[in-house]
Amino acid sequence: MGESFDKKHETLTLNAERFIPKIVFRRNKQKIPEKFYFHELILQASVRRKLIDILDEIINNFNLDCNVNDFEILGEKALPEGFVDVFLKLKHPIGSNNYILVEVKTGKASKKDFEQLKHYLSEFKGENVGGILVARDFPKRKMLGEDKRIIPVKYLFNSLNIEEEYLYEELLKMLTLEVAK
Repeated sequence: MGESFDKKHETLTLNAERFIPKIVFRRNKQKIPEKFYFHELILQASVRRKLIDILDEIINNFNLDCNVNDFEILGEKALPEGFVDVFLKLKHPIGSNNYILVEVKTGKASKKDFEQLKHYLSEFKGENVGGILVARDFPKRKMLGEDKRIIPVKYLFNSLNIEEEYLYEELLKMLTLEVAK
């Protein structure tokens, strides 16, 4: 075994700036670890923090008898057939629970994305469940079919210049979510 350290401890002082990586929207501008290309995980984290802005409208669309403060917004949830990106549930359910599953896509939503979310919803039998599909854009509503359990939500970064680089907090301030009509 070794010996006990009995000398004076020295303090290490670093005169360095805090390192905060940036996010870019052109792959050729990515330079890890300084600059990361915008991808789905970044959008998922942002959507999770911004959902509160439209949660009242979502609750009304699903005709749920509760309010925004009754829900907790959680990260990725494992299901038998995959992972739902964001998971909302009542903080204190009585009897059964209300779940809202959120699937996030960085591009335009497709019929396949709606089908994926419908499949996730079907795994919650006997519970009050709704889904939100977040995407940059959506095809014509007729093409997707009418499923009242799924609400399309568009995301937009206000005043985004894809040639620039952004801090995560800057992007979060620029992000708006809007229930698609």
